[in-house]
Amino acid sequence: MTLTRWENRWARAAMGAIFPGSKEQGFADISAMDISGFLHRVIHAVPFRAALALRLAIWLVALAPLLVLGRPSTITRLALPDREVLMARLVSSKAYAIRSLVMILKTMAALLYGADAGVRARMRAPAAKALVTLRVKAVRATT
Repeated sequence: MTLTRWENRWARAAMGAIFPGSKEQGFADISAMDISGFLHRVIHAVPFRAALALRLAIWLVALAPLLVLGRPSTITRLALPDREVLMARLVSSKAYAIRSLVMILKTMAALLYGADAGVRARMRAPAAKALVTLRVKAVRATT
């Protein structure tokens, strides 16, 4: 099983909404990573039913704008803020099957994002100096 060009574009749009990156914080945008290659390796490494569930998750987020946002569009035609709204609504759906499928896609995105050398280096960077120095203080109750 191999993803089509459309499915790869849909997955890139969905994962980009999940991990858009932050230039201010120094985190990369997942869209700049090899999403297609990663998904290709995943689909060929997992059992058929897991690969089918991943593909179904991609189709779900691709076609969801029609039902969730009321727009006759796919996820690739939405602006990033609308994609983020779409993904938030899907992951908070009352339907367990929908939430689960979106979480599959989110988990795959997290595995790719967390494996990126730049992201891993940024996560290990020392934290900025705290604004308030924390210290131990004894507190006594009065009665």
